[in-house]
Amino acid sequence: MLRLHTLLAAALLALAMVSPAPAADDPPADYSAGAHGVSRPIPGGAVSPDSSSYKGLAETLVTAGLQTTGVPCADCALGAEDPNIGLPWPVFSVSQGQTMTISTWWEATTYSGDCTADLTLKQGKKVIGTATYSYPGGCAAGNSYGAIFTVAVPKDKGLTTVIGSVEGGENQSSATTHINVQ
Repeated sequence: MLRLHTLLAAALLALAMVSPAPAADDPPADYSAGAHGVSRPIPGGAVSPDSSSYKGLAETLVTAGLQTTGVPCADCALGAEDPNIGLPWPVFSVSQGQTMTISTWWEATTYSGDCTADLTLKQGKKVIGTATYSYPGGCAAGNSYGAIFTVAVPKDKGLTTVIGSVEGGENQSSATTHINVQ
């Protein structure tokens, strides 16, 4: 009987050594490559400081739409007065295999200095995608900015939270939207 247990234990040990380890969680996709930015002066220019509520950088919008040639763009909406932006039509339901354009928009109202746009895609608590775009030359008070990312629709189906944020100095601000992967 001892010999049978010994042989069984040896067989299980050998099987464990050649069996693949459980799959680790996939790391989040990085969509930073190819990101680009747009900027323009804020209508009315910089505002007076209000350090009690924010430190001069304000995230104003995050959008998700199917990739569309020529947009996003600044001051490009035909027939509209400046300032304006052109965006892909925002969508909620997207299918696997499609490509999206996700943009994040902010104002540097009183802040001048380094600034970085971040993008996070989450399904539940799991981060499934990220992107970063450091604005060349930083942000300058009195200007509006946008960072544009090309993103493959996530491979997992379900509700996906899209968070656009901007950071610079003591500043941090964010906005959220959602997509549903079909």
